[in-house]
Amino acid sequence: MKIESTLEFFLNQLKEKNMGELELVEYLYSYVRDEIKFDFLPGIDDVTAGEVFTIGRGQCNNKTILFYEMLNYFNFNVRARFSTIDKFIQRGFFPRLMMWIAPDEIGHSWIEVELNGKWIQLDGYINDQLLFKGAMIMNKKRNWKTGHSVADSECGASTDFSMNNDKFVQMEAVKTDFGATRDVMTYVRSSKNPNKVNPMKKLAYLCLLPIIRRRVVQIRELARD
Repeated sequence: MKIESTLEFFLNQLKEKNMGELELVEYLYSYVRDEIKFDFLPGIDDVTAGEVFTIGRGQCNNKTILFYEMLNYFNFNVRARFSTIDKFIQRGFFPRLMMWIAPDEIGHSWIEVELNGKWIQLDGYINDQLLFKGAMIMNKKRNWKTGHSVADSECGASTDFSMNNDKFVQMEAVKTDFGATRDVMTYVRSSKNPNKVNPMKKLAYLCLLPIIRRRVVQIRELARD
């Protein structure tokens, strides 16, 4: 079975359950949050929704691409908003060398969907709950407000689904807003995407990827103890 058709099969099965709009969005949100584990992929952002679904892992832009396609399949009024975010969001995951060579702001995204006539912003699906809990433990230990893929704020950070646009997992670290789009793959493959790096930087990233991934696993394990 082809990768894209695997995702389509899942969505077709879900369609047969005839969920209400709010129930469906919350279900998809929870699925992307916890069934698609937070991780960094060799393709960086250039990974299709079907590939992310099959791999079962991804970082913010990968999970946004998948969540967008899921919501779009069910004809929700949805858009993906792209931005830059403080590179310290990945402090603790990225080795010092990578933190040093990375630009101050890196690419980021989240979902905006219209429900009951109201636009809501969602980013809590980016971190699976175990990773989020582990990140909060380690950030508190190190006295960090931003790191391990979490940016805490005065209102607190949360992975819970909410209609209130009040608590997020990374929004506090967002820098430059590039606006919303409904053509997500065109954007991530374009020169507008800060994460579209040259071959040398891509090679450095791939060399360091095993270290980064191991650190993600270690943070997630903190929540199991």
